[in-house]
Amino acid sequence: MDQIQSVPGLKEIFITISETWHFILPLSLLTYYVVSTTRSYLRLRHFKGPPLAGLSSLWMIQSAVRNRTYLSLSEACDKYGPIARVGPNTLVTSDEDLIRKMCAVRSTYSRGDWYRAFKFDADRENLFSEPDEEKHIRMRNRVTAGYSGKDNPDLELDIDRVLWSLFDLIKRKYISAGSKLKPMDFANTMQYFTLDVITSLTLSEPFGWVKEDKDMYAYVKTMENSMPAMIFMSAVPILSKLMRIPAVQRAVLPTVKDRVGMGKIKAVTRDIIARRFGENKETKADMTQSFIKHGLTQAEIGDENLLQILAGSDTTATILRSGLFHIISNPRVYARLQTECDAADVPLTEIVSHRRALDLPFLNACVKEALRYHPAATGLLPRKVGPEGDVHNGIYLPPGTEIGMCTWNIYRKNVAAYGADAGLFRPERWLEADAETMAKMERSHDLVFGHGKYRCMGEKIAKIELLKTMFELMRRFDFSFVDPTKPMRSVNYGLWIQKDMWLRVEEHVKLP
Repeated sequence: MDQIQSVPGLKEIFITISETWHFILPLSLLTYYVVSTTRSYLRLRHFKGPPLAGLSSLWMIQSAVRNRTYLSLSEACDKYGPIARVGPNTLVTSDEDLIRKMCAVRSTYSRGDWYRAFKFDADRENLFSEPDEEKHIRMRNRVTAGYSGKDNPDLELDIDRVLWSLFDLIKRKYISAGSKLKPMDFANTMQYFTLDVITSLTLSEPFGWVKEDKDMYAYVKTMENSMPAMIFMSAVPILSKLMRIPAVQRAVLPTVKDRVGMGKIKAVTRDIIARRFGENKETKADMTQSFIKHGLTQAEIGDENLLQILAGSDTTATILRSGLFHIISNPRVYARLQTECDAADVPLTEIVSHRRALDLPFLNACVKEALRYHPAATGLLPRKVGPEGDVHNGIYLPPGTEIGMCTWNIYRKNVAAYGADAGLFRPERWLEADAETMAKMERSHDLVFGHGKYRCMGEKIAKIELLKTMFELMRRFDFSFVDPTKPMRSVNYGLWIQKDMWLRVEEHVKLP
């Protein structure tokens, strides 16, 4: 203080600041906010969007809170065009060519900041969260053989074993006859089935969801409870930034000490993986063994397996549920599909091979239509414009701009590709189209599993699982809604939570 008093006028300045800091600080923060918001707004002012979406995240937050983000994004593209502004630094697009450009192998685009919040360990990135494009590509190359089945010749047999377990469960607990009703919640059953499939493929050990017919380790419940936070985080960029802070991640990420949920799954998978290392290590023909072969560490394999369980089970279950939902709701489709499956003449003592299933045109048409009509993942999944910026169709895209996908418009509303009845579930379109129309549909539908450097690693597994499962369900059982006025509850958080799809199940008798 003596030094301050010795400098003429400095004491007065110090006193003034001390007395007015409570005014200056808020004013400084407000000034920073106004300047940064204005700069952000101006850099994307040539894109139209909902009122105020260019100034704040409130529009996205409102959509997230109302559980209708996918519909709000669709409406934005309907009203403002194939590239609409939905946030200060966020665009959404239904332009398929732009999506292909962003995802191309040599594209300068990278993943949006949102991805980085989805780490399983605060000190390590995984295939989904890795922001460095070169590292991401190297990681993809190391796990490709495991996903493709190259190192797992028993991939189909692993799926078959879980299918037999599913049939046993249905026959043991859920077959109705006459006035005896034993309703099955198909929504839950499919979630359990796909979880056991993915753990069988990755670890050679189904965790027992189907056998026990229950939510093992309360995994499904805890993941569903976390989904609102996931969609909210995509609407509020600052939350994603906070979640990238290692200290925050360590505080909130599941740990192996948890008794339920992802943490418990993490502990179980870690113990199984540990048996593959050391002096008395086990060796099996599965995805984990493939990852070991290609140099992944024990910790990296644990992260990859958790990613498979999280992403691979939920999306496939959604397509099986929604697919059967629309098949049951369309008697014309149901009858034709079941007739084709019956006519395939595959003995009931066997499960149809993938090769044989590929020969059944209407079965394939139904699976394709299910993937198109009810996309399993509807979140933005944003990509970030590279440091040099980009020009698309004469429109400038500034560096760092995040651009997400409008999946609803790309598939369900895409009249240009799928015809005037794109808004209807009609598998026949895949059998009736001429060569030109089919080429348009196939080109659009190819994006269902992503594109280029971001293409879904589990595509082959999902397609095998969907075809085999749909075929076997159709030829072994007859399904109907217990209450057709309440067929299923469905809520969207970027991924779908589908519940209470109560079905009456009877054993199917093939007509002579």
